[in-house]
Amino acid sequence: MNSYPDEATRGWLPVLSAKELSIGYRRAEPVVRGICVDFPASPPRAKVLGFVGPNGAGKTTLLKTCLGLLPPLGGELRLLGVDTRKASFAETRKRLAYIPQNRPEGSSGQLRISVREAVSFGRLGRCGMTGRFGRADREAVEAAIDYCGLEDLAGRAVQDLSGGQFQRVSIARAMAAEPALYLFDEPGSYLDQEGQAAMRSLMLSLAESGIPLIIVTHDRTLIALCDSLLLFEKRTARLLDAGAFLADTKGQDI
Repeated sequence: MNSYPDEATRGWLPVLSAKELSIGYRRAEPVVRGICVDFPASPPRAKVLGFVGPNGAGKTTLLKTCLGLLPPLGGELRLLGVDTRKASFAETRKRLAYIPQNRPEGSSGQLRISVREAVSFGRLGRCGMTGRFGRADREAVEAAIDYCGLEDLAGRAVQDLSGGQFQRVSIARAMAAEPALYLFDEPGSYLDQEGQAAMRSLMLSLAESGIPLIIVTHDRTLIALCDSLLLFEKRTARLLDAGAFLADTKGQDI
């Protein structure tokens, strides 16, 4: 039996649940203390949770804790109903799609791989590093390429892409894994206005697909996609309604 809840059960469990959670780095003071939150708090099931607040307030630190890259310093954190401190979380972690803030670094000294090859890496968690791709793997890769509008770029080297194209490859790679949850860290940070608009459109489509998203962002248009926000301030974090937050901060930098 899988250690993570099935699709029907997970619909009645919080996507993210924290009890007196403290996060940060070992042998250092916690960045944030006492986080208590359930998202969604009740059905009907919400789909998009945003992390907002000043730089250095703990947004990315919590994202890394969700991914199991950092252990909680205190309290409890559950993702998709599974305690991140337990050994069983290893199986749930395979179903998390992390899309970091990144950009192509150029071709100097780097192995050149095609867009299709890069997207295929998203299937490694399902077939293993030495496993062979089957029909289902190939279909998942092609479906992700098509969904992200990369058909005409599939044979190009990722190092030759624009920032917006590279971000779409990152999302396609995550989609190929058929995840249970997407986690975005500052999507669109390196994009021009056209690239940002395309990114928002793609993320809106993901948000409407039924798979939950967690987004770290300062972008008001991305915040508008969210059902709820976790606002980080003064070494703690609290859950807010996204619409109310946007109304209260109208005309302000976020």
